[in-house]
Amino acid sequence: MTKLAIMSDLHIDVNHFGNFELETLVSVLKTEKIAHLHIAGDLSNDFRQITRPFLDALSQDISLSYNLGNHDMLGMTERAIQTMDGQVIDLESKSLVHLAGWYDYGFNTSKTESEHLASKNFYWFDRKLDRGYTDIELAEQSLQKLEDLLQHAQPSTIVAMHFVPHASFIPVHPYFARFSAFLGSPKFHKVFLKYGIKNVVFGHLHHKHDEIIDGIHYQARPLGYKREWQMVQDFLKLYPHYVDGPTYELAKRYRTIKDLPEFQTFYREHLAKEFRQSMTIFH
Repeated sequence: MTKLAIMSDLHIDVNHFGNFELETLVSVLKTEKIAHLHIAGDLSNDFRQITRPFLDALSQDISLSYNLGNHDMLGMTERAIQTMDGQVIDLESKSLVHLAGWYDYGFNTSKTESEHLASKNFYWFDRKLDRGYTDIELAEQSLQKLEDLLQHAQPSTIVAMHFVPHASFIPVHPYFARFSAFLGSPKFHKVFLKYGIKNVVFGHLHHKHDEIIDGIHYQARPLGYKREWQMVQDFLKLYPHYVDGPTYELAKRYRTIKDLPEFQTFYREHLAKEFRQSMTIFH
């Protein structure tokens, strides 16, 4: 039986992917008998120099597709982004529709558009992107593109996107309140309802989710940064004497262990499991 796997947020530059990581990923895909892999954005901060060679190498062993995330767009022209964004792939009895998506500040209505923009330009990664349109315009363009794609898709369509499509997935915490406006748009959910979509996979948040909302099965299993990986938590449970400070200080706790021989061994032994936990698989 043909299997589709969807991953996101590999961040292969920050996570220092090399031959071992590539070979391990290919091994997991073969073990799981995956016929097609889709990566739903944020492969790296340099599409041409880092992402493209990785995709070329990976495609030697697996049928492959991808959509952009905001990190992938760094250094790209808007024309290149629009050209690469959005596609329908027919996979036997199903269609895979993929696109990046965008945000319209709809997850945080407590500020004006100008206040959101000022906040974004102060600290958010996307301040480095110059796309030539407002975020509201970009979100509307993305929503229209999604509708155009769904009109040509099969009834049993799976949608893969990068940005967050429903407010239920935004953590209720002061930390996330600062940038919740830049995570996605609630309007995507309305489009999915309009076209009867039942399966949506997304990323961007670096949090895993599995929830059915209004009959739509939403799943997110982003890989994220190494400091966020499950294996770091598992290692520290085995070696609690390496816990230095509060457990929520992810960067600090990872720096404490990352160069330890014990963790290097643990990493090589558990990377396949980390990859497998970061795949959403469809038959």
